[in-house]
Amino acid sequence: MGLDVLVEHRSTWNAKPVLADVYAVWFEALLATLGSSRRRVLELGAGPGFLSEYARGRRPDLSWIAADILPAPWNDVAADGLCLPFRSGAFDTILAVDLLHHLARPRLFFEEAARVLAPGGCVAVAEPWVTPLSYPIYRWLHHEGCTLGLDPWQPFGGNGTKEPMDGDSAVVSGLVRRTPEAEWRRLGFRPPRCTALNGFAYLASLGFRRRWSLLPRRLAPPLLRLDAAARALAPVLGMRVLAVWEREAAT
Repeated sequence: MGLDVLVEHRSTWNAKPVLADVYAVWFEALLATLGSSRRRVLELGAGPGFLSEYARGRRPDLSWIAADILPAPWNDVAADGLCLPFRSGAFDTILAVDLLHHLARPRLFFEEAARVLAPGGCVAVAEPWVTPLSYPIYRWLHHEGCTLGLDPWQPFGGNGTKEPMDGDSAVVSGLVRRTPEAEWRRLGFRPPRCTALNGFAYLASLGFRRRWSLLPRRLAPPLLRLDAAARALAPVLGMRVLAVWEREAAT
């Protein structure tokens, strides 16, 4: 994968303004984890740059670094999330959208995250989430697939070779549901807090795989309100998760 894929995503984003409405809900959920004190933010897997552009408009008080493994003119740094070029304790928060389910070595990511986060900092991500509704969609209708039996700590096999955009939508569900509390603490984190998020508007938008949408922009607000009103059903009907890991004082 090269820069051309990110350029294509930016082109689709501009051609389908309803995507900005859909993703804004998840962006706001991530920004809500910051509070007023966590101001040194590292965004990983910044890709086409949508979260950083949104966040800089909403929270100009933040010191924000957008990093992706691929160099891109709209991001700040080209960096591998498994080997970060930052000093220890440099950030209060690491944020990401659709990063973890693309990583061949999630353990290395959490080790690096614990290193570059200050004590009391956190990792907060918005990721695909396996529910009774989302599983068949991710498994048979989504280009990445959804493998329930995978090892979430080695989701792409023992050799760890993969393309940057290869992903599996079951990775984060596996990490959260099958990792003991003691293992998270060994990595320097408290066990994750997870909030399932509905995605009816996301489904109707058809995401980035089509230039057209089943959701006219004028109908996005009522469908997003339905997403919010049905939040109690998100553990069954949700498409995404907001997962937050807090770094412990000592690792």
